[in-house]
Amino acid sequence: MGISIFAASNNKEGLFVTNRHAAKDSQGSKNTKGGKNVFAGDFNAQNKNTIELKRKLAYKRAMKILTDTFATEQDIDNGIKGLKEQQEQLKQEALEDKKAAMGVEDERTQLMERYGVTEDSEEHKDLELLRKEFQTDAELTDSEKEQLAEIHKKGLTAYQKDMIELDRKEEVYRQRAGQKESSANAISSSITGIELDRLKTHPVANATREADEIIEAANKELIGGLWAEAKDHIDEKMEEVMEKAEKEAEEKEEEEKKEAERKKEKLETEKRIEESKLSALVTTSAGQDTPASTPVDKSFDTTEVHDIIQESSGNNSSASKAEKEIQKLVEELNLIMEDLKGTKIDMNA
Repeated sequence: MGISIFAASNNKEGLFVTNRHAAKDSQGSKNTKGGKNVFAGDFNAQNKNTIELKRKLAYKRAMKILTDTFATEQDIDNGIKGLKEQQEQLKQEALEDKKAAMGVEDERTQLMERYGVTEDSEEHKDLELLRKEFQTDAELTDSEKEQLAEIHKKGLTAYQKDMIELDRKEEVYRQRAGQKESSANAISSSITGIELDRLKTHPVANATREADEIIEAANKELIGGLWAEAKDHIDEKMEEVMEKAEKEAEEKEEEEKKEAERKKEKLETEKRIEESKLSALVTTSAGQDTPASTPVDKSFDTTEVHDIIQESSGNNSSASKAEKEIQKLVEELNLIMEDLKGTKIDMNA
């Protein structure tokens, strides 16, 4: 007897949606000749609930890993987005400061025009020397030092003071622009570092792989449980089949014994009828040798045959069939008796 086992298949939702379909299909399945279909999903509701619970727990664990990883990555993405926005803001402000510093040059031109000073004038040349003095890395000659001392002694002109103030204003703008550009560059380095770390650690890929491993392990465990359940189920079915086969064999053996007894009874009945025939023939012959004055019954007495039939039949369910066959023999016997009437048998022969 062949046994086919249909196990549940895996899918995206979890292994075991197909298992429910298999259980449903098993209700309408019919045994084929020489075979029996056993479905791994055709178990009791408690086992199905346990399998479904394990599947949901494994799926929940996998989803938590993915969700936590994606949440962390989303936070990092949001952080990077904020850094980029801040970087863009710093760049924009640095650009504005540079524009402001460039605007100071226009103010210088206007100031020179207002004071009527040209670049070739002594006043402007003294301004250039004063500017050199303010430079921390400038190297002054002895002559320049003496000239500067003389300028400070007589005091700065209004033009020189206003121009130096514009120089300081421009320097502030340029410093601010430089600081903002440095900050923007630092942010850019931070973003690059974060993205490089991502490429090295592969958090999303690792989380996906871990989630897949959890689902796969759960599937293997559940499938193993299904096979174990299926094996137990098959063992039970096989035991039932063996018990049924043994019972059928016993019933068949008992029926064969009864049939043998019926045949034996039939043979015994036929034997007794034959003996009755012979007795009847002897009686008839003896009757023909008796004196004429002695009445002899020429007909065959079937009472004994009927008694044999009744005795043989008893409570046997096949008595009617046996009786019909014996009745046929009795009829044949009567015909023989008719043929024997008037016939004399030589008993000394």
